Amino acid sequence: MERSTIKFITISILLLAIILLPNIVSAETQNSIIVKQSNNYIIYNESIMKEEFTFAFGNSKEEKDLIYFPSAKAENGEEGRNVAYIDEETKAYINETGDTFFFVKNKAGEYILEGQKIDIKQALDKKYVEETTKRIKVDTTKNNVEVKEINGVKTEITKGKVVITDDTKAKYSYILIKLPTTGENDYTKLMNLAEKISNKEEVEKLELIEKLKLMESFYTLYKEKEPKSNDSSWLPVENLEIMQPEDSKNEEQYIVYIKSENGEETTIDAQFLTSYEKYTPIYEKETIKIKETTKLPVTFDSTITLIVIFAIIVVAIIVLLVIRKKVSKKEEKK
Repeated sequence: MERSTIKFITISILLLAIILLPNIVSAETQNSIIVKQSNNYIIYNESIMKEEFTFAFGNSKEEKDLIYFPSAKAENGEEGRNVAYIDEETKAYINETGDTFFFVKNKAGEYILEGQKIDIKQALDKKYVEETTKRIKVDTTKNNVEVKEINGVKTEITKGKVVITDDTKAKYSYILIKLPTTGENDYTKLMNLAEKISNKEEVEKLELIEKLKLMESFYTLYKEKEPKSNDSSWLPVENLEIMQPEDSKNEEQYIVYIKSENGEETTIDAQFLTSYEKYTPIYEKETIKIKETTKLPVTFDSTITLIVIFAIIVVAIIVLLVIRKKVSKKEEKK
């Protein structure tokens, strides 16, 4: 074979690989998101949602006597996207103790996904994500107030607290984790993801797959960091109140895991909190006793009174003088 022919064949193979490779790579790297729905599961994948398809499950990456099922339309207002599913019928082909591989073909019988590894044990539980911070009812608006003497001044110290308002018969315990003030760790990532999910307006702007990826990231990290029920770090909750640490400062961030034990039922939930701290000095008012003395008020009315009295006295004197003069004249005539 001539060198030019070999060169042409090589170039042709490379061109064919370039044409086919993006489809194969994108299919392999575009992971499917499995969402738990009651006892069933829905499989979402961006590369298969736009058209109807058939799908199958196998125990190896190679297709061997697989049974294919038709795709279904996604419900709950998801614009009729096409999805695969795991129900009572298809679950028989899932290997729950080993690896399961996912195969998808379009209407023409061409592979869209070929041998993608899936694991239903890692399925996203949307309900679990949506109920986080709501599984155990609490009130985070209350404050704890105490008075201490600081540098000789009585001071009212106000700090935040968590008040459990759930079943009072249950036994509660907690684990408090302070987030770093700088940098980022897994707990910081967890809180940031929780804040993103709680911003419903922004979440609604995302495409369905992006929403699911966001929830999946939170769910995976939350389940990884959630303390076990038998962890030795759990502290008892007293009087259904969880106080901020004594050394906590304003605007510090915490994750508070709360465990509820009621008979055989154990529930673990989390709260994402920002600490609150306020110091108010108390200054006692000095009591001053004022001794009151009665004085004659100097008013317009009192001045008139004095003038009237003075006039009466003058008139009386004049009358007395007149009377005395008349008496003297009578005595002279005698």
